[in-house]
Amino acid sequence: MNKGYGDSRKSKSATSTPDYFNKEDTTEGFEDITTLTMAIPLIRVLQTLSPQLNKKKPEFVAGAQEGMFFNTVTKEVYGPILNVVVLKFERIFIEWLPERGGLVNYHSPEHAEQIAEDKTVFGAWKTESGNILQENYVYFVLLDDRMDEGVAILSLASTGIKIAREWNRLMTTHIMENGKRALPFYLVWTLETEYRENDKGNWYTFKVQTKNYITKQQYEKIGDERKMLPSRQVDYTQLGTSENTNLNTGANGKKVDEDIPF
Repeated sequence: MNKGYGDSRKSKSATSTPDYFNKEDTTEGFEDITTLTMAIPLIRVLQTLSPQLNKKKPEFVAGAQEGMFFNTVTKEVYGPILNVVVLKFERIFIEWLPERGGLVNYHSPEHAEQIAEDKTVFGAWKTESGNILQENYVYFVLLDDRMDEGVAILSLASTGIKIAREWNRLMTTHIMENGKRALPFYLVWTLETEYRENDKGNWYTFKVQTKNYITKQQYEKIGDERKMLPSRQVDYTQLGTSENTNLNTGANGKKVDEDIPF
């Protein structure tokens, strides 16, 4: 993983452990901090209009550049290459008011099927009231060399669904040397961003390839994290907040978001 991209925490976290900490200290008083009360970071690919690139925005991150992976909770920029292990996959639908007038809710595929009146547009069905149901492919991941940081979410939508489907195919058809099919979380995946453009604008997406198998130590860590996944409550509406929605710039200078995969 590339390091040193706009990580404002480095100078603080790199110092040695103070010798005045008492080894008898306990976590009493913090019992309610569990997976239920912690935010799950989103991993985004920074785009031209991402607020993290704008010095006038409060979300600005020094060193951030378009085409780099970004953690929405730690505010860390990872660079254009990220190595991850996938713990879980979910398919959901985000419901928007017409013309992206506001976020309404999120739904399971089964419920989206029931409330959709128009399914003619790929990845963006419509309800009877005209709301948009945007399909999202959601991955719960651990960073290969930072597994102690815990689970993060990577979500793909619109044209990114094609990438997700190809990834899912690779994830479920990998055959090991012993002739058995590898489980998806046995593999470390390298994600590398790449530039795309069409007549509506330009943006960064990423390509996926296998890196290697997880180590024995990682295998044990992954097992523990997978056991905790059912207890994690995810607010999927955060996938559509203004801070986290990636927009590109069209040839006419206007914002275009219908083809952005994140």
